[in-house]
Amino acid sequence: MKLQNIGLIGFGSWIESAYLPLLNSKTNAIKAIAARTENTLIKAKKILGNDCFYTNDYKKLLNKPDIDLVILCVPDELHEKIMKDIINSKKNCIFEMPLSENINSSKELITLMDKSENFFIPNLETSQLPIIKKLSDFKNKKSLGNLLNIHMVMNAPNWGPTPNLTKSVYSISPWYIDPLNKISGNLPTRVLSIGEKSPKSFSESRANIILDYNTHWASWNFNIESSKEWEVIITMTFENSEIITDLVNSEITIYKNEKKLPKIKIESIWPGMKYFLSYVENTDNFNNQNTKDLMNISHALQLSNNSNNWQSVEI
Repeated sequence: MKLQNIGLIGFGSWIESAYLPLLNSKTNAIKAIAARTENTLIKAKKILGNDCFYTNDYKKLLNKPDIDLVILCVPDELHEKIMKDIINSKKNCIFEMPLSENINSSKELITLMDKSENFFIPNLETSQLPIIKKLSDFKNKKSLGNLLNIHMVMNAPNWGPTPNLTKSVYSISPWYIDPLNKISGNLPTRVLSIGEKSPKSFSESRANIILDYNTHWASWNFNIESSKEWEVIITMTFENSEIITDLVNSEITIYKNEKKLPKIKIESIWPGMKYFLSYVENTDNFNNQNTKDLMNISHALQLSNNSNNWQSVEI
């Protein structure tokens, strides 16, 4: 898919820091911007210049015939309504997971997406990192023995819920469950999400999650109100070895037979968006199956979090 004739819906810090540095280097890339406030549109105009179309009504952007691809980057609670309008506009779309804030409306959107001839691509850039493929190779080639378990720790400061809005296990999990799926080479059959014993609200900032991949276990601990800088550490335990991976700094450390091997450096800086947009450009046949799978896993995690029991994943 060509990254040109793009309309941006939303113009927050993620668009500025992640998308713009790469899209601005391409000819005829960004053609239109929709944002809710006049101040945001003024900021966008200072960055992108006078040649783009600017509006505070995203439907006007969707009605423009010269827009081929829409990038949706707005708060989770706005996804459902805008995604439905994007699907009806018959334009391709890059979007941030989750599709919506609950399983029922997500299924409705998936049904509409399946009927459409357009592409709907979730930004799951972590899974496109070369380091994830390398970790998958360690598992598949068994050069360090059979994989016993995977453990991921994710800490992030100030990612917690906005007052009166939802930030749930359902909305957080796709970005981090997908790389675990890619490393494992399959999907979990059941999950356990351990949060508050009796949750009083629908917002969760911390949880301990266990996923059963049949051949091995995986676990994921997250804290989005951490005092630490953003970090994602993956530990893979094999029969005679252990791999500790720092995803943010793109470093792998292997401990084999209790000896530490030289550190492997994959990238010098976080390259996620570069590899994700390259994937989009070089793929012509997208389908919605991975989005469905992640939606079902996220739903099982939310049910488990509410019940404090194991939950089977609908496949």
